[in-house]
Amino acid sequence: MSEFLWTSVALSDVGRVRAANEDSVFTNVESGVFVVADGMGGHAAGEVASAIASQTIGASACSACGTLDALRDQLVAAFLAAGDEISHQVEQDPTRSGMGTTCTVLMLQAEGHFLIGHIGDSRAYLLRDDEFRRVTRDHSWVQEQVDRGLIKPEQAMGHPQSNIITRALGTDPTPTPDLYSGTLQQGDSFLLASDGLTDLVADEKIAEILANARSAEEAAESLVGAANRGGGFDNITVLIVNVDTA
Repeated sequence: MSEFLWTSVALSDVGRVRAANEDSVFTNVESGVFVVADGMGGHAAGEVASAIASQTIGASACSACGTLDALRDQLVAAFLAAGDEISHQVEQDPTRSGMGTTCTVLMLQAEGHFLIGHIGDSRAYLLRDDEFRRVTRDHSWVQEQVDRGLIKPEQAMGHPQSNIITRALGTDPTPTPDLYSGTLQQGDSFLLASDGLTDLVADEKIAEILANARSAEEAAESLVGAANRGGGFDNITVLIVNVDTA
């Protein structure tokens, strides 16, 4: 049985409005661990929170081992540890009160499994056999209104309350992530992205760019460019992981 291997490309852009980039990225191709985090809080606090999340959870995921169930437990523990560290930083510096971060993590195994951990409204997508789907569900006020049938899905993108996050690291005492798992297929393409992309570029357009790009580098640049042309109101981060077999 062939083992799976993968390549990745990450691109993070400050956008056209923000003065600083509060997104963070962690990649370790050898370990198959990829992280995107989108911080919040101002006074450089968002940048601190997202860096803590991406580095803490990324490092823990790289050292995780065992069965898929064991990996799930270790990933949840990593999210909790990152949340505790962010809270500790706030205790040490009260000016950072309210800082927090989203975090979406992709873990790949050469044997053919993937595991995604997610909290907040950064997203993970999967492009497989020309079918593009969102894997994660946003932890946001807008998503809750969609789930309740109060607004239509097409009204969610760019909604005035789209920045209201209902679950995040640093703002929840026990920040438990949602977990998603599955098996890999040759040709899979994963996209992790902050809401600086998804608030401005529709899923259909994202899928079109990924499908038509000649390389992951071109896809990443095109996605960031599309978000900036749409206004670039937030930091924009995209991380593309392409899967193949040895």
